Amino acid sequence: MSDKKTNFYTLSADPVFKNVFYRDEKLLKRFLTDILSNFYDNLVIDEIEIKNTEISKDRIYIKNKTVDILVDIGDKKINCEVNMTYDKETEFRNFFYLMQSTVQDVRKATNYVAVEDHIQLNINFMEDKADGFEISEYTNITRRINKIPFVRTIDINVDYFKDTWYNLVGKEKEEYYDKYKSIIMFSFDEEQLKDLNDEDEYMKKIKKDVTELNQNPEFYQWMTDEEDRQMMENSIKIRYSKLGIEQGIEQGSKEKEIEIVRNMKEMKYPIEDIKKITGLSIEEIEKI
Repeated sequence: MSDKKTNFYTLSADPVFKNVFYRDEKLLKRFLTDILSNFYDNLVIDEIEIKNTEISKDRIYIKNKTVDILVDIGDKKINCEVNMTYDKETEFRNFFYLMQSTVQDVRKATNYVAVEDHIQLNINFMEDKADGFEISEYTNITRRINKIPFVRTIDINVDYFKDTWYNLVGKEKEEYYDKYKSIIMFSFDEEQLKDLNDEDEYMKKIKKDVTELNQNPEFYQWMTDEEDRQMMENSIKIRYSKLGIEQGIEQGSKEKEIEIVRNMKEMKYPIEDIKKITGLSIEEIEKI
């Protein structure tokens, strides 16, 4: 029998987060209430509509790039993303998610006043970033406009809340955990989740669902395959980045691009993967 330790995928893995909350409206309602109550007084979420309903909740897994946690809570539309790495590209991507959601809502509306508020809620792991919450608001109020769609990005740094909680003691620590458990839980590894003694039914259900997902062979195999695929993509990027450095100006950037595509096609990489790695269109790839 192999002694190799298998991975345990926690809530910090985007697909785990989506699979736990996408299927259970009660959990999702509690999660959003806990988070948004930090910004909205007396918030009560009575109704919640999970978008992207063309994807059945019976699915064993929900692919990372297929389904976002996109919900409508009446007067607000919220898109929630978990970001294990947070760089400028991630920031831009999340901003465009927010803009896309707003534009789609505007297209369906009959006027500009009735458009819902839009919130991009980002659960981030940002280590040394000082603030726990960072809010960006995109508005353009003038004297002639009484109301325009309210567009807001809320960035939450899990590492900040985890470290703050860890360094507290006694009653203060308990109270901090009670207030921010819906954020702190993203930092729990396998052992911390296993040792979790929280009597809150919400936390007990999350613990149960995450554990069962990891025990599901189909989900686990899919996660392992995705992880391996991502490692291969990263390795190819590094390899060709180094190749470009070694060759320097002896070879033009267009020639390097063509060589990369040719090599990937020889390695039988799917066109969609080549497109994602190189940034070229399918038509450009097929011509090489």
